[in-house]
Amino acid sequence: MADAASDRILAIEDDLDAQCNLRDILELDGYRFEAVSTLREATEGRDLSEFFALVLDRQLPDGLAEDSLPTIRHRAPQAGILIVTGYADLDATIAALRQGIDDYILKPIDPGALRASLIRIRKLREARERLIQSERLAAIGQMVSGIAHESRNLLQRISAAAESLQCRITADPDDIADLACIQRGCDGLTRLLNDLRDYAAPIKLDRCRSNLQKVWQVAWMSLSHNQAEKHATLIECLDSQSIWCSIDVFRMDQVFRNLFDNALAACSPPAEITIRCERSQEGMLRVTVSDNGPGIPPGQLARIFEPFVTNKTRGTGLGLSIVRRILEAHGGTISVGSSPNGGAAFVLAIPEAAGDQSAAE
Repeated sequence: MADAASDRILAIEDDLDAQCNLRDILELDGYRFEAVSTLREATEGRDLSEFFALVLDRQLPDGLAEDSLPTIRHRAPQAGILIVTGYADLDATIAALRQGIDDYILKPIDPGALRASLIRIRKLREARERLIQSERLAAIGQMVSGIAHESRNLLQRISAAAESLQCRITADPDDIADLACIQRGCDGLTRLLNDLRDYAAPIKLDRCRSNLQKVWQVAWMSLSHNQAEKHATLIECLDSQSIWCSIDVFRMDQVFRNLFDNALAACSPPAEITIRCERSQEGMLRVTVSDNGPGIPPGQLARIFEPFVTNKTRGTGLGLSIVRRILEAHGGTISVGSSPNGGAAFVLAIPEAAGDQSAAE
């Protein structure tokens, strides 16, 4: 089935039977089909860039398709172009391919061949779009990393000056409150810049064989203030007393701190966070972090790992995106659903043995 955002196909074909044949094939597959009989009709008063693909008969009443290819390609730079003809002509085929068409199909049109060509066009377009997006993200990442580095240096200077003033100001409550406000602002901006830096930079792992349970216990202890506010308890359900795997301890600590922090923020007192760990037959550790909070709204489940998506009134919305990148760098995965008591449940699959330790771009 065609993608609704790019499902229009224009046929430039003067044979009405061929038009009907194309319409039957393409509309059955969910495409929106349009047809004209001449090159002039195709190029006058019509925005060719809105079409996913153009299907051209080689010999048309007002000229050969290959003669108009430069104009058509200029008008529709992203569209797939297929030429159909009743005559096999190797020289013409080579010339057309050199001018940027995607395929050359003989009449009578074979539905399977046409569908295969359109699938190839779609895959090529998606690959091209991913490449363009990757290049853009790389450029943005370099810029963000530079800004984050310089900004953090400035914030450290502001924070140091505020601490120095705090040592000298002891009497005026208003001055003390103002300095505390400055310090909170610095801390918040530092967290924001750290998130941006972690999201923009490649993830490089420093693996060692570690006890995964100790990693999440340390992460839990680091959130003691949040736990006290929510009267929180951590329940551990393990199928083994020894849970060892090859991980980057620092990065995996980030994963658990982020999941615990999100769970605590979502829960009302008393918060109950449950972590289960079991081995799979595929050599993976399956770790489930669930809570007794309200759960994730169904409309946000599909986008929960996208950057800048968050339910929090404060936060960047980068945390879970970074978590997914860390797990993928380890050769693992993360998914989300609902826990038995209605809260959120994040399921992590972590390889017990080391996989590819290259940087995750």
